[in-house]
Amino acid sequence: MSRTQSPARPADDLAVPAGRRDRIAEGSSLPRKLADFMQSGISVILGAVGANRQPVAGVALACRIKADGRVRLLLRRPANLALLEALAAGGAVAATFSRPHDHRSIQVKASRASIVPCRAEDLPELARQCAGMRDELVGAAYPPAFAAAYVAYEPSEIAAIELDADRAFVQTPGPGAGGEIVP
Repeated sequence: MSRTQSPARPADDLAVPAGRRDRIAEGSSLPRKLADFMQSGISVILGAVGANRQPVAGVALACRIKADGRVRLLLRRPANLALLEALAAGGAVAATFSRPHDHRSIQVKASRASIVPCRAEDLPELARQCAGMRDELVGAAYPPAFAAAYVAYEPSEIAAIELDADRAFVQTPGPGAGGEIVP
């Protein structure tokens, strides 16, 4: 969506597409349009349940949806140590994807996630999505230096987590926010 179009509305993501061919994979809860949104170079905030049932937050830099429908999130290991510890202990995870210029947001939840190594094929997509997020921030009037620092990373520090999205919810502000996206 360009910045000249109408603002995001929860109803846009709650509309159920016709047919199963819109799903990214058999059995997946994610429609293709949401998978595309998740991989578009936007903000990805993670939440997990840590020790003593305390919430733990983190930030991912990019998302890749695998052919089997699994969600692969790429994040800076040093900035997300507590989150990675919570996931290693089997904690549930939520990932919220939000586009800064219009606040279109969705959240996916999973009962657990696997920590996996970053792969060479992740790096071009990581660079593309970080450039997109940098441009989103600049377009939302953040200073270019801040935007560049927000998405800065060293390839050697990137970790990946993979999850099966059990449920998805619209988080865009407005009537219908919090509604479940039903497959």
